[in-house]
Amino acid sequence: MPVNRKALGEAERSLRRQSTRAADELRSLRLRAGLSQAAVAREIGVARSVVTRLEAGDPGITLRTRFRIATALGAELRLNVYAGSGPLIRDAAQAGIIETILAKADARWPQTVEAAVPGPGSRSVDLRLTAPGAIVLIEVESRVGSLEEIVRELHSKREAVARADSGDSPPIHVVLGLPRTRHHESIVKTHPRTIAAAFPAGSTAIEAALRDVSLPWPGTGSCGSACRSRPAATRRAARLLRFVDGPPAFDRRGLPIRNPSVPPWGG
Repeated sequence: MPVNRKALGEAERSLRRQSTRAADELRSLRLRAGLSQAAVAREIGVARSVVTRLEAGDPGITLRTRFRIATALGAELRLNVYAGSGPLIRDAAQAGIIETILAKADARWPQTVEAAVPGPGSRSVDLRLTAPGAIVLIEVESRVGSLEEIVRELHSKREAVARADSGDSPPIHVVLGLPRTRHHESIVKTHPRTIAAAFPAGSTAIEAALRDVSLPWPGTGSCGSACRSRPAATRRAARLLRFVDGPPAFDRRGLPIRNPSVPPWGG
């Protein structure tokens, strides 16, 4: 299995940043306490060189040693995980959908895989298509957890791109790619109003615009046949569900406000 070098690189950079930050904070605590490196080392039973390396930002110092030094200095060291750009590992279904979109999209669409989203957090979208008449941000999810969270996140990415682009940039559209599975069909049946509000239009126009960059990108929609993938892991049809172009409207429960004139999944 090939190594995900992007994930490894991001992890190493994050480790170095966090090690340097923790080193600065622990060194400040030690100095404020009036303790030498040797005194801290004796307290936790390690060589002074270990404390020296830690304060120099060495990422090789173990977590156990870091926690012991923090405790000896009267501090509490915590490990927290924050959502960032999304997983850098794709399963076969996700990779298959992206490959299919790339293969069937008009070659005149300038394509950027893992396109960066401006702003904090190092966010990205799986695929960005850019043309004089439209910018299309495509995100692929192999399994949807919280539908409302995905709606908000994609709109947030769209707004971040809009803020960063010049005022005369083309309309920015956000598309969600999903494999057609029992789980996703269950979501559609359970939340028809939410689906109708978030994904109001049909598939034909989206498929046509994907295949022919000269066509105007439709306001909202979904595509089915243009996104089918042959490999076993993605044999079932994939749908691309287009979110509304404007800012999302939510009710007090946090659900998108439905347009009653549009049926679930579009026409």
